[in-house]
Amino acid sequence: MLTGIIADNNEIERLYFCKLLEETNEVKILAEAQDGLTVLDQVTRLRPDIAFLDIEMPGPNGLEVAREILTLAPETLIVFFTAYRDFAVEAFALNSVDYLLKPFDAFRVRKTVAKVQEKLAAREVIKKPGGGRLDKLAIRNKGRIFLINLDEIIFIEKSGKNTTIIHTARKDFHTPQTIAELEQQLARHSFFQRVHKSYLINLNMVESISPFGGNSFIVKFSGCKKDAIISRGNIDLVKKHLKIS
Repeated sequence: MLTGIIADNNEIERLYFCKLLEETNEVKILAEAQDGLTVLDQVTRLRPDIAFLDIEMPGPNGLEVAREILTLAPETLIVFFTAYRDFAVEAFALNSVDYLLKPFDAFRVRKTVAKVQEKLAAREVIKKPGGGRLDKLAIRNKGRIFLINLDEIIFIEKSGKNTTIIHTARKDFHTPQTIAELEQQLARHSFFQRVHKSYLINLNMVESISPFGGNSFIVKFSGCKKDAIISRGNIDLVKKHLKIS
């Protein structure tokens, strides 16, 4: 069963959300909070699977709390629930699993819980019994989890608002996960580098780099007809990793 903490200064709405979560029989609520400082303390002590955060609350707001959780308890997933649409982009930039708009119903809450379960399953499936990790990237798409060998990945591309494409020599994989989320999974592998807001590349697959316009560079890859872009601000980092003076 998943464990969670709920933070909302509106007691009626907090209790209603708590009830909907418990009715799924998939989530155990460890604690409730009415302000940002309290929920930060609870997350640090209790280490829940999920922190359900309202945006507007006393003390640090939900977005500020989420930033702190990413540092203090990075294993805790974030779900926002709020009456405001305006913060959705910022919320997903913080790698939140979902963004629930009030008022919501039991069906919508079950969908959120399913998303959390998928995300946690993707974490666990790439762990070896001995505590090591397999050289695979776990992605989700339409309720399924796909494992892609890292040495197959040529580059990863942000495509539109809700899709990321993982390009490999044999096929392309699509996922609603953000490029920032995949970058986090690949952080321990230095040959994967974020070179542009829309591109994460495998340096081992780079065939050539050429100037492109006045502020960027175009990357061509071995065994791939598609290209990626390196922003001027990232070219020195790429040269350093490729040992190019």
